[in-house]
Amino acid sequence: MGGQFPGLLGDLMRMMQTEEPLQWDLAVRFGQMVASDGKAEPNVDPSLRIRFEELARLADLQVADVTGMPTSRGDRPATFVATGPAEWARRSLESWRPLIELFAAAIGPVVTDSSDTDELSEQEGVDLSALMSQWAKAIAPAMISLQVGSAIGHLARRTLGQYELPLPRKETDDIAVVPENVARFASEWSLEIDDVAVWAAARDLAMHSVLSRPHVHDRYQELLVAHAGTLRPDLQALAERLGEHPPGSFEELGDLGRVLGGQGGFDEADDSPETRRVRAELGALSAALEGYVDWATDAVASRITGSRRPVAEAMRRRLIERTDEERSAEQLFGLDLDQDTVDRGEAFVQGVLERAGESELARLWVDAAHLPTPAEIDAPGLWIARVNL
Repeated sequence: MGGQFPGLLGDLMRMMQTEEPLQWDLAVRFGQMVASDGKAEPNVDPSLRIRFEELARLADLQVADVTGMPTSRGDRPATFVATGPAEWARRSLESWRPLIELFAAAIGPVVTDSSDTDELSEQEGVDLSALMSQWAKAIAPAMISLQVGSAIGHLARRTLGQYELPLPRKETDDIAVVPENVARFASEWSLEIDDVAVWAAARDLAMHSVLSRPHVHDRYQELLVAHAGTLRPDLQALAERLGEHPPGSFEELGDLGRVLGGQGGFDEADDSPETRRVRAELGALSAALEGYVDWATDAVASRITGSRRPVAEAMRRRLIERTDEERSAEQLFGLDLDQDTVDRGEAFVQGVLERAGESELARLWVDAAHLPTPAEIDAPGLWIARVNL
């Protein structure tokens, strides 16, 4: 990677420099491009949209009854908005924008002194590692934007509803769903589309009920931002990607995006006690949320469809068989929604139910002090004892 490589880095630095920690328009454009595979997105099939809305209204009543919590922040019920994958990506990015901007700012300062860039790129025999360090800081806003856009775009290609990731969203009771993904999933697994739609709607409503609670929203955001502060650009991975493309390869930002927008762009900066604490607490909260929502979804699906087992098994297989690209969004935000997390959450919820029943489980989301610790997730009896003190 010698020769013209320093000059290429200098050109890229000048092109991508900004005073902001994130290039928002770039993230949205790239996310939509990945979600739609660069093609124009057709309108949602009206018959799918209407059927999903009808089933969602039915699921809304049952979720409220099972959880004992409102499914919306206001007096009116949550509204399901049928979208295509590209529109889902745009809505999700806009909804997560406050969190993503905090995430970008937490990663570190941005260097924007173009005179340093010019001097480094024009030197002969320049120290490539020093140039890479300078370059990575300057291009961080664009790299973060492309990483975020790519991750959310890939997520949009497979998501059934709004809460494929259990991330808090801005204050709205609109829930974005992708009926074409629901229909494709039902077809691939030889399931009734109505059964899958009920499952997806019930899961989103249960997740929305919990994440709409201010203390849950705030705790999740606090942990997500703390995790973001442990991330740093992976210079070696970036250098290797760029080294595979000769100067002149990047005529447009989209060309650069295809190189920088994949996985492997960030490394955790350390493995300190504080980093381990954040990961453990984020994992515990995610496990509790997934376990609780799966329990509520199971109950609602059984009431409406009479049998939840085929869909539940397909959903479990879907979780296990995800590709690395499909997991990139959760990894970017520090989430680990693998089978171990799901099993851990399920064991916690079942442990509470067996010891104290549904009335005790309902206390899980009542107060910030009731959120389980990592130790309590693995020993639900400890959680029951503590919240009853």
